Amino acid sequence: MKNSYPFKQKRLDENTILRKFSGNVSESLLEWHRDRQDRVVEVIHGDGWMFQRDDSIPVRIDEGSTFKIKANEWHRVIKGNGDLIIRITEGKKKKADGSRSVKMGADKNSNVTRMDFLPDRVLKKIAKEKDVDETIEPLDEKKRRKKRRKKRKKAKSKSLPRQYSAPPGSKREKQIKRASAAYKRGDVKLAAQIRQGMEKQHMAESPRIVERAQLRQMINDAVEEEKLDRVLQELEDILNEKRKRRKGRRKKKGRSSKGLSKAVKKSLDKKADRRCLTRGSVYAEFRKGLSAFLSSGSRKGMSAHQWAHARVNSANPRKKWATVKKRKKCPKKKKKK
Repeated sequence: MKNSYPFKQKRLDENTILRKFSGNVSESLLEWHRDRQDRVVEVIHGDGWMFQRDDSIPVRIDEGSTFKIKANEWHRVIKGNGDLIIRITEGKKKKADGSRSVKMGADKNSNVTRMDFLPDRVLKKIAKEKDVDETIEPLDEKKRRKKRRKKRKKAKSKSLPRQYSAPPGSKREKQIKRASAAYKRGDVKLAAQIRQGMEKQHMAESPRIVERAQLRQMINDAVEEEKLDRVLQELEDILNEKRKRRKGRRKKKGRSSKGLSKAVKKSLDKKADRRCLTRGSVYAEFRKGLSAFLSSGSRKGMSAHQWAHARVNSANPRKKWATVKKRKKCPKKKKKK
């Protein structure tokens, strides 16, 4: 044995060692260390000696006691009275990961070396000088592949909602997508023609008994169809302005009642007052419903105004997609005489 070790030992077989620490050994030699394999230690003789793991309190080891030490776990023995004799049973050797220096790109050796005990800033500096980025590059490539797969899955799963009655590959789905593409290009009129042509067929196919309130709504919708062109023109102008202006302050669009008919304005004002919402935000929500009819689709047999009204009815300030806002002061309700 080398004289630098604070013990003497004898190997009994391939995995078993008998080790003796002298009572006269200097405490400075009993340093913190770690082994490359799991070990089971049995105390054969000893008095007052202690064993300590990293970040743990020292524990007294008496004659006959046994304990396990995991591979690469820091530990040490603390001197007691007289000699300490122990039997060590070793497990299989494990490769140390040398993770710090390898992960930071400063070293290629997977075993624990002096490099692993250097400060982070020194390892980073060495990595820059050596340009050892072989362990990092494959990880970046894997992340890129995952992102590509996610994008493909999203593209495949972009099917329309069930209530639109447009299953994948159907004529209706193709027409809705065609209208959506026209709207995104800025051709609002073409999108409106496609969508109105689609829904008129279904409205004619399914005549149904309606209540008075619904009948009034349908009559209003028929009257408002003439004024729809104005709203569509306004939407087209907004899209053109958006394209021209790349940078600048965001302006609140669609907050005014300009372009809306008196009947629509009256209906929206009632809804805003009843639900304590700002009128401007309700107008904006209505316009969003009109644009959604053209760009995203709708249920079968619904007109643009019906779809926009339905959006306003279901909008709520708590919902993420909604633009409606609560008023600071709600209007007083009129008392019935």
